[in-house]
Amino acid sequence: MDSRVIQLTPAALKYGNLNLSACGRDFFPPDVFGSTSKKTGIGTPITLKAEGLSEPIKTDIPTDKSTGRPRWIFRERKWLKEFINHHNLRTNDIITISRIDNRIYTISPKNNHQPQKESNQMTTGTCTIKIKEKPTQEHDKVETTTVTPPPGKLLDIGYTRKCTCRPNNINCLTAKEWLKCQLGVWQFNYEARDIRDKKLHPATFPISLARKVIELFSHRGELVLDPFVGSGTTLIAAQDADRNAVGFDLQENYIQLANKRIDTNMNMYGDTRQLSICEDARNIPDYFLNESITLILTSPPYANLLNRKRLNKSRRNRKNDQLGKVEQYSQDPRDLGTMELSDYTKVIGDIFEGLLPLLRPKGHCVINVPDMWWENKRITIHVSLIEELRSRGYELRNIIIWDRTNIVNEIGIFGWPSNYITMGVTFEYLLDFWKPPKKINIEGH
Repeated sequence: MDSRVIQLTPAALKYGNLNLSACGRDFFPPDVFGSTSKKTGIGTPITLKAEGLSEPIKTDIPTDKSTGRPRWIFRERKWLKEFINHHNLRTNDIITISRIDNRIYTISPKNNHQPQKESNQMTTGTCTIKIKEKPTQEHDKVETTTVTPPPGKLLDIGYTRKCTCRPNNINCLTAKEWLKCQLGVWQFNYEARDIRDKKLHPATFPISLARKVIELFSHRGELVLDPFVGSGTTLIAAQDADRNAVGFDLQENYIQLANKRIDTNMNMYGDTRQLSICEDARNIPDYFLNESITLILTSPPYANLLNRKRLNKSRRNRKNDQLGKVEQYSQDPRDLGTMELSDYTKVIGDIFEGLLPLLRPKGHCVINVPDMWWENKRITIHVSLIEELRSRGYELRNIIIWDRTNIVNEIGIFGWPSNYITMGVTFEYLLDFWKPPKKINIEGH
């Protein structure tokens, strides 16, 4: 049985306009799409069996008169208000639509209102979520609360697009903006809001990098996930781009840093939310509905390759404050940065296999990773990740080079004159995977 989840919008409650854009054209039979009005011809109806309603609904899906594209609402709409009232649903609640036959679909609520403790402080372990309340006036003080969901509780966060883009568009970019993204080598600059102090975090990418990826592979209002959020750069970029986003990290100090950055970066004109959660990435599937995430963007630990004292061989001035320092994130045995490459690859494969059901079909997963040198051998982390994620159901779509030559300095001579080695600090990889689209059985069997 093939299913989709739909988030109720204000238009659904007021007018009965159920937003079907997340379902996609392949979810419905091709002849269901009719003309703009009943007078000019309707499509071949499908049957909806809505839970709690006594009579099935027969309806088609109208198309736009000027473009011929689906309007992505059911033509028959009166039943939806009765369904919403019957189940006491409200805006942002979730319903499930399931195809049980080629022309028969069931519609049911998705356990939206589970009882919670009255206190806004629930404690189970160290998981914390920072929830931001939008100020009513520009001068109002931003108030934040910290809550902890019980294990297995779904997060109350939006994941449907707010834009008016066509359903098959993967982003809100103009043709000119899209053209710039087609180059396979990208350069970025750091800005004042970026974290450059390695004492705070040893490896951060620029906000501008995260924003470019987010705007390329998602729409406004959709949901972005960073399973290794670190200092929270993905969340800041998502906030700037008006996307909902959730980041996870094992280390409470990084979550606190991310929360502080979110607080100071408050977007006065957006109504999306950005949450940071102290949690093992292996448990992320407990927090989301399947196919609710549009983009996964992250820079994971680099196996145990940072878990050693720096020798600064590539630096012109080796005797700086990094010499002899271990820049590993933590010594927590759950931390991927403490693992040998073979163990690391297996565990990160397990994590991303668990994330795959959360990702929408054709949803992208972008991983920022470098290669490293270890005892005069190139450790090809990017190759290991490509092979592992392919074996877990992901499809590699693009490899983008992050050209860092504009932001590195004081590079020393390394290997001259007998051992040529490219400088790893001058480039990194952006590995772009997606979740392959579903194969549809036309006969519905």
